Amino acid sequence: MKNLIFLKGLFIALLLFLTTGAGAQKKASIDLAYIRNIRPQLNGINVSAFYHFNERLIGGIEMNRFVPVKRENEEESVELSAWDFDLNFHYLVPLNKTFKLYPLTGISHTSEKELNRTIGEASYERFWSFNTGAGVLLSLGRWSPHAEYVFTWGHMNQQFLLAGISYELEWGHKEKK
Repeated sequence: MKNLIFLKGLFIALLLFLTTGAGAQKKASIDLAYIRNIRPQLNGINVSAFYHFNERLIGGIEMNRFVPVKRENEEESVELSAWDFDLNFHYLVPLNKTFKLYPLTGISHTSEKELNRTIGEASYERFWSFNTGAGVLLSLGRWSPHAEYVFTWGHMNQQFLLAGISYELEWGHKEKK
């Protein structure tokens, strides 16, 4: 059932991608950001690529790598790390020429690793989640600093804070205004 929902989501994303105007101006952006998972207090890096379907709707893939963090108590030493792969969509709402707010939604696959250094055993937990949240960006030409809050719903509800910068790429001919 979960795979069917995932496949439907990918099919819809593919249809959206294919229905963009053939002769229109094309835009994409690449992002690099710091991300923090609030629940287990993991810090990481976010790398993403977004396609701009139009001036307001963008969608893309994101990869988050949360670096290993040691947790120790009296009995054991545990190292926790994680990977997230996301497919997210943003709807940009301009407040003025430079500031834009956006709600976001999407799906996420998480793979967490817990390495018990005391006994030398590793356990893995993998799960799917539904992403919701909001962000703000400051449009400075091709560069756009941005910040987001994301809440994931699923096997394990999680909260994330993200701050980074985007660089916009453009090809094709410009539309007349």
